[in-house]
Amino acid sequence: MSILEKINNASCALRLKNDWLKIFTCPVPTSDFLSFVGIAIIDAPQHAVLSLLYDVDAATEWVWKTKEMKVLQELSEDEGRIVYQHVTAPWPVSDREIITRSQGYLDPETSEVFIKLECMADYLPLNDKYVRVPQLEGAWNIIPISENQCRVVFRLHIEPGGEIPSWLANIAVIDTPYHTLTNLREMVKKEKYLIPVEAPFKKSAKDVIQNYEKFITQ
Repeated sequence: MSILEKINNASCALRLKNDWLKIFTCPVPTSDFLSFVGIAIIDAPQHAVLSLLYDVDAATEWVWKTKEMKVLQELSEDEGRIVYQHVTAPWPVSDREIITRSQGYLDPETSEVFIKLECMADYLPLNDKYVRVPQLEGAWNIIPISENQCRVVFRLHIEPGGEIPSWLANIAVIDTPYHTLTNLREMVKKEKYLIPVEAPFKKSAKDVIQNYEKFITQ
């Protein structure tokens, strides 16, 4: 069972709430590092958010602390893509590099899109300049509300590797969803993201992991 399915809303803490955004932090079994759940109402069409997520070259403009992001491999058909990400860290902490496979699923009945993120730490040889993130699991759920509004659920758990005290990482854990979703909210207003992208999503309701309903109503 994935971490996304194990997280129990009853053990999570609401860390931030305003008129469009809620952020929770949640303990993860067998880890000292908290995960987060960010839930945002975005005043833009669902396809605008998808177009932005697909535009890897623009990630440095809105994904928090991202200095570089690039596609390493487009996988065949609807198997997703392998993506490299360089994340900056304040001195004396070393920068991190993250390699993930992202794969999208579409519920044909509700039009909800689920993009699963899984770690591919061994995809490239290690780089002495940075610390390779050894474990990561996350997801984006993009749920249409109307023609011009959608709900975005962003969840992530990272084992950062190297020598970062968990207490320090846990203090700053909400920075990533707060700044990333705030920036996303502005980026999707750009004209180029109003054009839908034909992303190769698997049509499979059973593969769309939700488990976020209680966070929405809390």
